Amino acid sequence: MLRIDHENYIKAGIEFVDGKYNLSTVVTHRTSDWSIIPVDKEIPFIWIKAIRRLDAVEFFYSFDDKQYTMMRNAWLQDNHPVLVGVMGASPDGDGFRANFEHFSIKHLPDQRRTKWLKENSSN
Repeated sequence: MLRIDHENYIKAGIEFVDGKYNLSTVVTHRTSDWSIIPVDKEIPFIWIKAIRRLDAVEFFYSFDDKQYTMMRNAWLQDNHPVLVGVMGASPDGDGFRANFEHFSIKHLPDQRRTKWLKENSSN
């Protein structure tokens, strides 16, 4: 989940809704939209990757941590602090078990910073 505040956040993962699995991305800027990719079978693992590119975030999924497929590109205010973390929810039913493994955050220099460094290097 990427969260600026309670009215501006994006969450991506897998959901079990109406007896079916879906890869899911919810984008909220005061109101929410929900995009899904149906999954035709139960899967033991899923990898989700989010890459920030200025005022957008690209979300990718993988079933093997090798081949990633884009699932969503969404706007998220740039030049603003963002909280990043994992979450699980069970709004209906008896709940579920979820394991989150190998969570990491890697800083990637954005285009503005790279350009500034290039233009202001002492070489």
